[in-house]
Amino acid sequence: MVRLSPLALLVFFVACAAEPSSSGPGSSAGGPANPWSAPDASAGSTQSDASGPSPAEPPSVPVASTGETCSNGLDDDHDGRVDDGCACLPGTSQPCYRGDPARIGRGACRRGTQGCEGSGEFGTWTECVGDVLPSDELCGDGIDQDCSGAADDGSCGCTPGAERACYEGPDGTRGVGICADGSQSCVAVSGGTAWGACLDAVSPRAELCGNGLDDDCNGAIDDGPGCACPPGETRECYAGPRAEIGVGVCRAGTQRCESGGIAWSACDGEVGPSLEVCDNGLDDDCNGVSDDGCAPPEPPPTPSTIDVPIFIAGDCQTARCPAEAPYPVGCEVFFSPGDDRGCVASSPGSPVVYFQAGDQCDRGFVTGTLHCSTTPGPALDSTSCPINKPTPMHVSDRGGCPETH
Repeated sequence: MVRLSPLALLVFFVACAAEPSSSGPGSSAGGPANPWSAPDASAGSTQSDASGPSPAEPPSVPVASTGETCSNGLDDDHDGRVDDGCACLPGTSQPCYRGDPARIGRGACRRGTQGCEGSGEFGTWTECVGDVLPSDELCGDGIDQDCSGAADDGSCGCTPGAERACYEGPDGTRGVGICADGSQSCVAVSGGTAWGACLDAVSPRAELCGNGLDDDCNGAIDDGPGCACPPGETRECYAGPRAEIGVGVCRAGTQRCESGGIAWSACDGEVGPSLEVCDNGLDDDCNGVSDDGCAPPEPPPTPSTIDVPIFIAGDCQTARCPAEAPYPVGCEVFFSPGDDRGCVASSPGSPVVYFQAGDQCDRGFVTGTLHCSTTPGPALDSTSCPINKPTPMHVSDRGGCPETH
C-alpha cells in the first residue's frame, strides 16, 4: 500500500475539487447516497438549487420490512441479526442479543453491543459483538451454560460413589431449628447412574417445651402448646443447629419471656447462614470455609490489536473495527486543513468511530489508521487519538460534534 504525505493528499484533493462535475449534486460522486434522500431527476424530481436535493423526512419510528421490531436490540425475526433493516444514527451504539430474550441474565447468558455505521444522515446496525448465547452444559464445572437457571442439569448424570446434600422436609424448613440436611450417594442403576435415598436428614417434629430448641423448625424456640416461661427472663437463642453458632458469620441472638410468662419473644440479633458471597472473605454459609464453591477468577485475556487504514473523502463519515478485534483503542489521523475544528466521536464497546474534519461534510478528507483491539478500552481521547486541529474535540456521539453545513 502506497502512503501519500499529507501535502500530497491536499494537492490531490484540491485538484479533484476544482474539476467540474458532470454527475450533478444528486449523483454518487458528491458523496455516499442518503437512504432517506428524495429520488433523482431520472425519476421525475427537480432540483431547486446547487446544494442538492433536500433529504426526505424519515419515519418517526423506522420499522424493518422483515418483521424485525426496531430499536429493541433483539433478533425478532430469528435470522441471527439484530435490528437488521432498521435505521439508526451513525456513531451511536446499543445493547443487543441474538437469542431468546428470556435467557438474558440467566447463567452465562448476557447481552453484547452493536454500533451504527453509515455515511449519511441514517445508517445501519453492525453485527452484535460480545453477547453470550446458550450452549451445551459442561457437567461438573458449576456453571449454567444452557442458561436454564440451574448449573450441571440436563444431560448431566452423576459419578458412582459421589455424594451430595439432600433434604426431604417441607419447603421453608431446611436449615431452620433442628432441621438439617442429610446425604445421598450416586449409585449404578439399569441404564446408567442415579442418586440414592436421602439418609440422616432431620425433618420437623412436634415442639418439646423447655429444651431450648426449635423442634418444629418454624424459627421460634419452645413456642408449642402449653410451653411457659418465667416473665422477664432472657436467654440465648438460635434457630439453626447449635454447632453453627460462632462458625463464620453465624451468631446467636437473645429472646425475652413476654405476655405474662406465656411465650418467648422473637430471637433478636441472630445471624444464620446464607448463600456464600464470593470474594468477600467471609464464611457466609457457616461451614468453616470462606468463599468456598467459588470459581477461581479467570486471568484477563491478552489483548491483540489490528490496524484499520482510514481514507475518507468527503468528511463526516465513520470507520469501524472488524469483528475479530471490535474495540477501538486509538488512532493516528490527519484531518484536512481549513476549519479550525476537528471532531472524533466514539463510545466504549462500539466498533464504530465517527470522524468530522470541519463543519462542511461535502469537503475535506480524513486519512490515517484506526487501532482496534480484542479487549475493550476507554473512549478515544486526545492522548489515544490526537487531532491536528487548533480546536480538537473528542465526544461520545456525533451529536456533540459541530453543526454541519
